[in-house]
Amino acid sequence: MRNVLLWVFLFLLLLSGVLVAVRLTVKLGLTGTGGNVLYVEIDGPIDDKRVPEVAEWIYTTLERDRFNRIKGVFVYINSPGGSAASSEEVYQALKAASKSGRKVVAYIHSIGASGGYFVASAADRIVANPAALTGSIGAIIVIPEITKLSEKLGVSWDIYKSGKNKDLTQPFKRRTEEDSVLLTELAKEIWRVFLKRVAEGRGKGEEDLLPIADGRLLTASEALKWGLVDTLGTKHTAVEILKRDLGLKKVRFVKKKKKKRLLQQILEGGGLLGDHVVDWMIPRANF
Repeated sequence: MRNVLLWVFLFLLLLSGVLVAVRLTVKLGLTGTGGNVLYVEIDGPIDDKRVPEVAEWIYTTLERDRFNRIKGVFVYINSPGGSAASSEEVYQALKAASKSGRKVVAYIHSIGASGGYFVASAADRIVANPAALTGSIGAIIVIPEITKLSEKLGVSWDIYKSGKNKDLTQPFKRRTEEDSVLLTELAKEIWRVFLKRVAEGRGKGEEDLLPIADGRLLTASEALKWGLVDTLGTKHTAVEILKRDLGLKKVRFVKKKKKKRLLQQILEGGGLLGDHVVDWMIPRANF
């Protein structure tokens, strides 16, 4: 009987030790990664809802990686651009990863233009598919104008403002030439941020990029000539470059859990068309 009690005691002692070890492992952030390379996906337009979450996920995942299991970051880009602010969010997150000593490699698939290229320029190396389109270094401010539609519907707007330019970006205002000048200057200021980030990321002077920084799209081969990308190749090429730079024989990706797709959201009562129309009506700077 004493032997049985002794074995039960030893078993419970061992079990408690295992539970404590598991708890410490979770607390120290040893779980939840399961790989050695962070996989960042920018697929589709860069919006102000989904993409900032990607940036936050990068920060959070790397902060939890207390023992530096994650050695690098792989960025898959297939995007025509979008929100300037959200592009900057991801750019800064990738720069933080690079400054932490992790190698960042970006791969441009079909298109990595405007905001898509803005994000790529944060990487240590950029690989572009030979058939990809990229570049489009520029900024645009899109503001819908519904004055004519309002007139047809018999709707008028009473506007009370503290200054003459307070309603500059409102959709119910018919803009004047003076308004256009002000908005163009705003777009140019945002463009200068783009130009500065690319110059910093690619180790070039801003003046060196001016000939192609007028918003034009570039083929991958043209981008290579201008130094906007380092290598032409496929996703496999980019992964092999990352493995070589990190001295790894195998890459195990850590991926962000994907949310429900738009169709599924609609079927479940979320992501309604009206929400997207309202979002479209909000003026914002885009890359």
